Amino acid sequence: MPNLTTFSGGTGLISREDLAKSLNNTAQSLPSGGGDKQFLKMDKNNGDWLFGQEETVVEPDSLWAINPASFKHGWVAWDSNAGGAPVQEIMVPINRPFQSVDTLPELGMGSPDKRGNRVQLEYQQQRSVDLVCISGEDEGVVVEYKQSSVGAMKLFGKLTNALLDQLNSHPDEIVAVGNLTFDAYTHKKYGRIHNPEFKIVEWRSMDDTSPAETTAERMARLRATSALEEQPK
Repeated sequence: MPNLTTFSGGTGLISREDLAKSLNNTAQSLPSGGGDKQFLKMDKNNGDWLFGQEETVVEPDSLWAINPASFKHGWVAWDSNAGGAPVQEIMVPINRPFQSVDTLPELGMGSPDKRGNRVQLEYQQQRSVDLVCISGEDEGVVVEYKQSSVGAMKLFGKLTNALLDQLNSHPDEIVAVGNLTFDAYTHKKYGRIHNPEFKIVEWRSMDDTSPAETTAERMARLRATSALEEQPK
């Protein structure tokens, strides 16, 4: 497993105390990159996770590790009629205060739609985190997951709370390792909706570079352990 302190373009390590305080701050603000990092996203139509310009599909059973020192929070504004890059984006590490929306640069009117109508642009809260693939054909790939959607914000909330719980119970193991997956439901108006999920399978220390178990290997080990425990003594 790659050493997570070597993440390219990371925000730098902070103390456990600062991390816990910062995670608490960002958890309270949550609603109900750079270098060689690639952008990670989920296809809302089918739940596939994709990364990079070629939109490589993430292997279903591949394991990914979350860099706990890479969490950022901030704001983004999009012009939906213009496409391309965001009009304005302000992101800072979670050990820096979350900026109030009334202190942000003023936004103008958006581009006209097909009917020539224009609307006032608005800011949305945004979160980001870095991950590295530690098993499968994409091992070693570093990605940044940065989103402002409702489903993504719920995922960031779950990750934040899970990391806070881990800091309280096992402070030396704060690297979440798991699978990129999704949760789906049927909406009356929009049909099948897919929301991003990260299924945590284990926690590791920042300097743990031992090989990752595949899902099959992990299940075989758990079955073997269960069988031994069930044997009569």
